[in-house]
Amino acid sequence: MSLAVIFDMDGVLIDSQPLHYEIDMRVLKSCGYPAELSTVVPYTGIGNPDRWPKYKETLELTEEVERLIELSEEAMRDLFTNAELAPIDGITLLLNGIKAMGIKCGVASSSSHELIELVLGKIGLASSFDFIVSGEDVTEGKPNPDIYLRAAEKAGTTPKLCIAIEDAPAGVEAAKAAGMVCIGYNNPNTLGQDFSKADFTANKFDDCFPIIKTLFFRSMTGSLV
Repeated sequence: MSLAVIFDMDGVLIDSQPLHYEIDMRVLKSCGYPAELSTVVPYTGIGNPDRWPKYKETLELTEEVERLIELSEEAMRDLFTNAELAPIDGITLLLNGIKAMGIKCGVASSSSHELIELVLGKIGLASSFDFIVSGEDVTEGKPNPDIYLRAAEKAGTTPKLCIAIEDAPAGVEAAKAAGMVCIGYNNPNTLGQDFSKADFTANKFDDCFPIIKTLFFRSMTGSLV
């Protein structure tokens, strides 16, 4: 079995987390709740099926969860379809370097398949990945490990030979619970997330390649630890 590198999408492949914050604030305000950035930041990286029940309970919203998710998806389509999207600086070079080493690359995102495909197409990375796992493919989203366990299956390898790159604590927790090595990418627009559970941290993608290269050679022993 061989090494695989698995990327979160929002905040890792694209600097889209501000759009997700805007989606949540838009929905909450439409429901009469005076949401601010501080209201939505704690829910970074949590998929719709888990995030909106938390909002409903915590903020005592009267709308049903199904309606909240529907409003969120409508706002998502509007914002992402009309937004100017580009890959985060350094991600294309990192992907090229990983692929040149013969390492499989995948996406494991809490977002829907519709959004993942829209984003990867708009930023020109649709052909860069060997597999995609969406939050729609699992019963329990991040921070549960299911999405990363499914990604390891799709990669044809074991979790202990996978490297996850994440920008939010929920994703880091999911990757570690799956038994993977995790690099926490410190995206400045994800607003100071806690990466204490990550194995490595990186402030730019230039920092990631040396880590991955070292782990690639270590993987030849059958483990990254």
